[in-house]
Amino acid sequence: MRQRPPVVLLCGGLGLRLRSESEERPKPLRPLPDGRALLLHIIDYYRTFGVEEFILCLGYGADEIKKVVLDAFAVPVVADATREKSPRLVFVESEADAPKSVRLLEARPHIGDRHFLLGYADVLSDLDLDRLLRTHLSSDAMVTLAATRVHSRFGQLTIGPRGAVTRFEEKPLLPGHVSAGYFVCAPDFLDRVGTRDDLERDTIVLLASAGEVSAVEHDGLWLPFDTYKDFSEAEEFISRKGYPWLMAA
Repeated sequence: MRQRPPVVLLCGGLGLRLRSESEERPKPLRPLPDGRALLLHIIDYYRTFGVEEFILCLGYGADEIKKVVLDAFAVPVVADATREKSPRLVFVESEADAPKSVRLLEARPHIGDRHFLLGYADVLSDLDLDRLLRTHLSSDAMVTLAATRVHSRFGQLTIGPRGAVTRFEEKPLLPGHVSAGYFVCAPDFLDRVGTRDDLERDTIVLLASAGEVSAVEHDGLWLPFDTYKDFSEAEEFISRKGYPWLMAA
């Protein structure tokens, strides 16, 4: 298998939307029903596609995240990339409140002048990563992202004359697309990231307006883990369907 580009995983957020519990563990370390942390499942997903170099951008809970990851793979902080069963792991620590742009730029020395994958430590999917890579490498785009559609959080209705409800749909699929949180970036992408930018609201918006962003539509599984409710729904899904992201390749 040809060598894959490294993946940069943004793992440093506080995960405030998850804190309906008393626990203080970082969101990426919350276990799924098999007892493995969400972050380990995300790493496993990328490894099914042959990715073996992981640059983890840390902030809140950095020491705890490092311990869990290193214990899981039984490797030193920077592992030998040629080892068959051990990924190469690099940890980049930033302040707990550092924005994503700063975390990413602080990882630049480990990325070098290579194309790289970029993802979040709070989303799982059965996205065809090979397709995303092929699309990016065959284009002139600065960034290629995966786009998906989501269901409305609420039922939607149509109101006719005199307030009569003529149609009601329970949580329909919304027509527009959202970013699925999976990106392939050209080396020059980092030159376009400012330390005060919001990565998606500023940098990618500006690149899109300049025609430098492409997308791959994904209509399969997509599980964001923004809230405690998301984790509960994911656990229910896993009880029925298992772990399809481990068989995505």
